[in-house]
Amino acid sequence: MKDWKKFISGKTFLAPLLAFLLFDLCLETDIYKPYLKKNSYAANVNRILNHTISMKEKHDPEILVMGTSVAFQGLSPRILQEKIELTGKKIQSIAVPGSELVVQHLVAKKALENFQKVKLLVYIAEFTMPWVSKTDLTLPTLAMLGEFPKKEAINTINEFQYNLKYDDLGYILFKAIAYRRDLKDFLTDPNKRFKHINKTRKNPNLNFYDYENDKKEKISSYEIKSLEECLAKTKGFGEPPYPNSSFEHKKAIFETCDLGAKTINYIAEETKKSGSTETKETRLYFERLNKIFSQFREKNISILVVFAPYSATMNGIYSKERMDYWETELKKIQGTNSQILDLQNIFLGKDSNEFCYDTIHLNQDGMKMFSRILGERLAEKMKEYINEK
Repeated sequence: MKDWKKFISGKTFLAPLLAFLLFDLCLETDIYKPYLKKNSYAANVNRILNHTISMKEKHDPEILVMGTSVAFQGLSPRILQEKIELTGKKIQSIAVPGSELVVQHLVAKKALENFQKVKLLVYIAEFTMPWVSKTDLTLPTLAMLGEFPKKEAINTINEFQYNLKYDDLGYILFKAIAYRRDLKDFLTDPNKRFKHINKTRKNPNLNFYDYENDKKEKISSYEIKSLEECLAKTKGFGEPPYPNSSFEHKKAIFETCDLGAKTINYIAEETKKSGSTETKETRLYFERLNKIFSQFREKNISILVVFAPYSATMNGIYSKERMDYWETELKKIQGTNSQILDLQNIFLGKDSNEFCYDTIHLNQDGMKMFSRILGERLAEKMKEYINEK
């Protein structure tokens, strides 16, 4: 015990600890945020929120779009705005790629603190999500949670019934831990970071929206009919991609096909165990979703839940029983005013793979079609959706 006390009071322990704390204090000042790796989870949540809020003076929205990468890549705020222009309303997207509900809750809170005119939330739902709810925090989720005030993040983690481990807590409390991989990447190739920063400064985004999908690649290039065929054609990263594709595109297809196959098998196993469409994961998911929606209900903001289209390769995820379950749970959350718009079949009669970048994300052509159809529906039923008389 004496040796231990001597060690922790000695210079060999205190000097590194002090250096760590001072370094972390510097990072807490947000001095490093402009240097975060482009499109990293931490960089994305910061950029999207900061940009949309900075545009408030010229674009203060009455309609917010929320979701994950399915909404981020699948919808064009520009096209949506064009379609609803005659209604006099403004729309803005705060969709964040890779965001679980716990992150979306904090994103919504910050957005509502800044946007006081919001009358309608358009929530882009992902059909399989209720059956794959997690209780352990993933690194992407921790990376995004770390960008919010610490106390708020920890309270929300507990509220959303996650298992908060000591490692997770360190990730939230110390930027030096949260940014360790980002810092390593920066030190190995600083020129790449500085080039991106200089490019951003010379060509700032003056659009009211943060992003619009410009991906032209199509999953149809691989002539895929099933997830099994998809995995067979894309698993060899050493093999060159098919024509009109790229290594990045091929990797994205493989990863979404692999995730899709695992998700379908997992859902089948869990529903078989429970003997019902409802499982412990689905109950947790809708409890969490209700917490997000409650922020909007408290402000008398209407909620429209929209189901996005996927590649037909993912048709194994759909079933009438699951759709009925979604509708039942949404009615419990929203009451008799539950509003649902199912746009999963907008590619019916067409080759959906022509409009998809991978199995769940749309390419530019798919984004244009999804945005146009949703925008037209919003314009047509605006008064109904926001309960205007």
